Amino acid sequence: MIQLLVINDETLTTGQGIHCGADFEISVADSPLAAFNSIIHINPDAIVMHTGNGFDHVQVLRRIRNMQASKYTPVLVIAADEAVAVLGERTADENTNYKLGPVSIEEICHWATDRLNVSDESGQKEVLVIDDDPVVLDLTRLYLGAKYKVTTISRSVDVLEKLSTYKPDLILLDIAMPEIDGKELFKMIKEIPGCENIPILFQTGMAGINTVRECVKLGAAGFVIKPIQKPVLLERVEEALCTEAKKTVYVFEEKDFIFQLINGFLKDSYEVIRGDSVLNSNNRLEEINPDVIMIDLDSSAFILNHVRGTANQLSIPIVLLTKDLDSEIVKKEKLSPNTAFVQMPLNKEPVREAVTVMAQKKASIAR
Repeated sequence: MIQLLVINDETLTTGQGIHCGADFEISVADSPLAAFNSIIHINPDAIVMHTGNGFDHVQVLRRIRNMQASKYTPVLVIAADEAVAVLGERTADENTNYKLGPVSIEEICHWATDRLNVSDESGQKEVLVIDDDPVVLDLTRLYLGAKYKVTTISRSVDVLEKLSTYKPDLILLDIAMPEIDGKELFKMIKEIPGCENIPILFQTGMAGINTVRECVKLGAAGFVIKPIQKPVLLERVEEALCTEAKKTVYVFEEKDFIFQLINGFLKDSYEVIRGDSVLNSNNRLEEINPDVIMIDLDSSAFILNHVRGTANQLSIPIVLLTKDLDSEIVKKEKLSPNTAFVQMPLNKEPVREAVTVMAQKKASIAR
């Protein structure tokens, strides 16, 4: 359901209805104070504001953009004066539109569905929310309902049966579930045929670094901290549903020209990130959880022992670059699992082949 807030309109009343093929719940505010209170309490998906009657829409719009809950919310300003409409459309930010009134409720709802990218129900992505807290379930359904088809389950024991026949596009999973712990439930879901590649976001009230590390190690698509904030939730869900995300290669290379060469070989298929200081490397690896680590043994061999433990914990394969494939260190590293070698000077095909094989290995380990 789309939450629509209408400000300074004497013709509308609060209520629900179907417009442009979508469910709307319309709230009406007759003053700036009422509007700001509504934004805080209902967190609308879209806002419509009428000018005229001495209403200072510029100040109200500025306040709306300064509120965290509505900073990026689509706003339609219906101007009583043509000059206001023309000037507003020229100067408005990307989340604000101006139209010359009068504008019908059907036109308003068409604008809202268009700005929110809401399709008919058959084309919506499906999100399954698993949480034992009914308030969280209601909030999540409210926040996501305008754009996604939301299904909720409050008991972890019902999840496996549901997923045997139902395959959502995304799962939001509470960590602190009774009966079956969220982390254990995550592993069980990934073993269900057809659910292996469904992205799972953890919802948690525990934001400690150990919790984050556990989420990363399990292979979660991310996490959302409670209490849930609508803009953050929408952003995390959108990121997790992005199927075109590139795999990540984390490169330890001191020489700029070699790093640029590697980046040139890989950038069309991979996101290439350059490793920073030794002290920060393990924290960065845990945060990013790359698909492959690449290390130049000839210039950065010292980093290998430093990151090996973290790489093993997160099951990240390593590609080692070296001029001498017969060196003692290479002979030793050939005994290490999930390690590949590329001889320098570098050529595109050997680099891409080694990275592709190792990235596939990481994916197979995760499954």
